[in-house]
Amino acid sequence: MNSTLYQLLKNDIRASIALARSYRLAGKRRIAIQFMADIKETRKELTEVIANVAS
Repeated sequence: MNSTLYQLLKNDIRASIALARSYRLAGKRRIAIQFMADIKETRKELTEVIANVAS
């Protein structure tokens, strides 16, 4: 289960990075920043998953 969650979170980060880049290139800086905030939150969740697997 944790490996599935890990993969889903990694995919979410990748998708958010792609979307942030696209919006930034389109001049939509504010929306790109929102996606970057989503990435930060997902990375936090991913770190928690990794910590739970390690313990």
